[in-house]
Amino acid sequence: MSLADLASIGGFVSGVAVLISLVYLSLQIRQNTKHSRALIQQGRAARIADTALRLAEFGDASGFDKCFVGSLDVTQPELRRFLNVARAIFVSAEDSYFQHREGLLDEIAFQSFEASLKSGMGSLGLAAAWKLTRTMYEPEFQSYVDKTMGDLSENVRTQNRPAMWVQVIGDLTTKSA
Repeated sequence: MSLADLASIGGFVSGVAVLISLVYLSLQIRQNTKHSRALIQQGRAARIADTALRLAEFGDASGFDKCFVGSLDVTQPELRRFLNVARAIFVSAEDSYFQHREGLLDEIAFQSFEASLKSGMGSLGLAAAWKLTRTMYEPEFQSYVDKTMGDLSENVRTQNRPAMWVQVIGDLTTKSA
């Protein structure tokens, strides 16, 4: 066997080794992607569970329930507390929206998110809180939620809230600026 034959065999073996390495790398990347998505979903589930538990803590607070249904008979402290809870809900929603846009949240999880968003925006109080706080969020997300709200009944979208709701959000916006 000549030196040229040995070089050819060496080149072939080297090529096979590179091919095996590329296949292995591809499998590792796929596994890493699945792992990253699982961590994102786990974080999303933990965030939603935490919000649900915090909402349950407000279950005994009639002021919170009044705000949730959009009652006109709420105090400023009740409304302020409700708007902070609504902000937490909207920040979580914004995160889910952008994770989906970046391909990090799969379609099934996003459909679940959308169903929750539509259900929540069916609450007159949350719909009003969105209308009052929407400028706090990224414009693309604002458009998405506005479109989603546009899919809801005209009755929910056009409910007028008391001037106090507008005043409280104005105070909160001023303090956070």
